[in-house]
Amino acid sequence: MNADEYLPNAETVVAIERDVENYDARRRHAQSEIGRRMPALFASYVLACAVVFYFIIANFRDMPEKVAFILLFGGGFAAIAGGVALYRFAHRVGVDTQQGFRDHILPVIFGFVDGLRYSHGYEPGSFRRLPAALKGDYNHSEFGDVITGRLDGRHFEICEMSLSRRSKSSTVVLFKGVALCCSVRDSFPGTLVAVRKPEPSLMQPFNDLMQALSGLLGGERLETVFSRTPLDRAYEFRSDRREEARALFEGGLGDVLGLVNARWQRGSPRLAVRHSEFFLLLPSDKDFFELPPLERPVDYRAHLEPMVRDFATLLAIVAEVQRKPVPDAASDNSPAGQARGAEASPRPVSEEPFIPLLDGNVPPHKR
Repeated sequence: MNADEYLPNAETVVAIERDVENYDARRRHAQSEIGRRMPALFASYVLACAVVFYFIIANFRDMPEKVAFILLFGGGFAAIAGGVALYRFAHRVGVDTQQGFRDHILPVIFGFVDGLRYSHGYEPGSFRRLPAALKGDYNHSEFGDVITGRLDGRHFEICEMSLSRRSKSSTVVLFKGVALCCSVRDSFPGTLVAVRKPEPSLMQPFNDLMQALSGLLGGERLETVFSRTPLDRAYEFRSDRREEARALFEGGLGDVLGLVNARWQRGSPRLAVRHSEFFLLLPSDKDFFELPPLERPVDYRAHLEPMVRDFATLLAIVAEVQRKPVPDAASDNSPAGQARGAEASPRPVSEEPFIPLLDGNVPPHKR
C-alpha cells in the first residue's frame, strides 16, 4: 500500500504552482474589493441605524412603555444581526474566490480519478448506510466538503462530517473529521466494527456501557471478536458474524488498520465492513481541505501538499480494500499469469489525462 502512487509528479506540481499564481491574483483583487465595500456599506448601515434609533428615542415618552422597550431592545438585537449579515455579504466575494479555487484545484490535482466530483454542505449518500455503532447516539449532523469518484472502476466517497448530541444546556461532539466509504473486494455476510481503544481513564467503564447501549439502540447486536494479531492491543473489534470476521484480518484489512494506527495518532479512528461496503472515520480538528485566510497567499508546499498527501493516503486505502490478490510469480509464470499481474499493477499517474488549469494550459506528460 503505497500512497506515493497517487501523488502528482514534478511536472504537474510546476503547472499547479502556475495555477496558484493565478488564484493569488484573484485573491488580491477580492481583497481589494472587500476593502472598498466595507467602509461604504457600514457607513450607510450605521447612518440608517442611527436614524431609526433617533426616532425611537425621540418618541420614547409618547409610546406605551412595553412597546417602547420592545422597540429599543429588539432594534438593538436586529442591528447586531444586520451587522453580521452585512459583514458576511461584504466578504462574500472572498469566500466565493476561495471556494471557486477549491472546486477547481481538486480535480486538477487528482485528474487521474475517473468522474471526480466535488460538493459542499450536502449529506453524502453513504451516510444513511453507515453502521449505527460508528455514528453513536447523535441528534445533529453537519457536512462539509464531499468528494466522489471512481478508482479503477470502483466508486468511493470522502466527506467531512461532524456528529454531535445537543441538549438545551450542552453540546457533546461525538465525531468530527473525515469519513471514507467504498466497496470491498469480497462481500462480508454481516457487520464488523473496529474502534481504536482510547487512553485508559476513570470514565472508561461508563464509556464502555454507553457504547454497548448505543449498539443495542441502533438495532445491531455486535459481540466482541479477536483478530488474534497484535492489532488486538490497539483496537476493539465487534461483529455479528464472529467466525467469518476473522478471515478479514488475513487480507488487506489488517494492513489498513496498521496504516491508520501509524498515520492518525490522535483521537479514536473507527472502521467498519458491512456486506460489500467499507467505512472509515478519521477524527480531525482541522478542515481537511482548508485553504489559508484570504489575506495570505497560497503556497503549494505549505498548504496544498499536506492536503494532497492525506487524500493520496485515502486513495491508497481505497485501492487496498478493492485490490484483487496477485498470484505469486513463483507459482504462476505462465503468460496468462504474467498478464494478470500486469493488470493488477497500478497505472502510472503521470500518464492519465488532466483537467485544464485556470490559465488554459495542460500539464505536460512525462516522456
